[in-house]
Amino acid sequence: VAQVVFWPGLHKVELMTEGRCARWRHAALRDLPLHDATAAYMCLRMLPPRSWWRLRVLSQKWRSLLDGGRRPFEECGLLRALVEAAGPLQTANAEVDFAGCVYTAVHHGSAGPLRHLLRPLAASSWARRPFAMAVAREALVQAAVAGDADTCRAVLVAHGPGSPAAFAKRGLDCEDAAKALKAAAEWDAISPGSVPRTCRQAVDEVLQVMCWGKAGGR
Repeated sequence: VAQVVFWPGLHKVELMTEGRCARWRHAALRDLPLHDATAAYMCLRMLPPRSWWRLRVLSQKWRSLLDGGRRPFEECGLLRALVEAAGPLQTANAEVDFAGCVYTAVHHGSAGPLRHLLRPLAASSWARRPFAMAVAREALVQAAVAGDADTCRAVLVAHGPGSPAAFAKRGLDCEDAAKALKAAAEWDAISPGSVPRTCRQAVDEVLQVMCWGKAGGR
């Protein structure tokens, strides 16, 4: 019964993945019953990662289903399981699709989903090391340029010093933090005032602490 409820709506989702965002707000999708997480997972895992993100904007129900609730026992939504099931990334198209999903999370400042997306990149069996490190570096640069300290922290939790990625020799280091700081400074020079000073200071503190910690350990 659950599959009968989900498949018709999700078939429309798959057909509309390349359409405009306005088409995603169709009432049939926005009001889709989301009472069975298992059935939802079985259907959503058939869609590309970019579709998961677009579903989050349909309604609070979709967002809660994917991200989890605010209470401790609801923290883990379907997104974590979907991300793990999406790998290993074995083709260039799969890598591009997944990287785009990571950068979308950075763009929207969604630190929680971003941590779920970055976590499996620490595993050698899930993604190539050059790809994993390139995505993490670019995510840190984009977050720094945007002046989003929380997103910078999310990247460093997943790929910074002491993280599982670092132990797997896939972590970011002081040089990566310095490059992110430089990119942010260059952006401020090109577009002065585009990032509030308080936000810029918060990002600088997060990244400078990483550099100081590295220097202090030498």
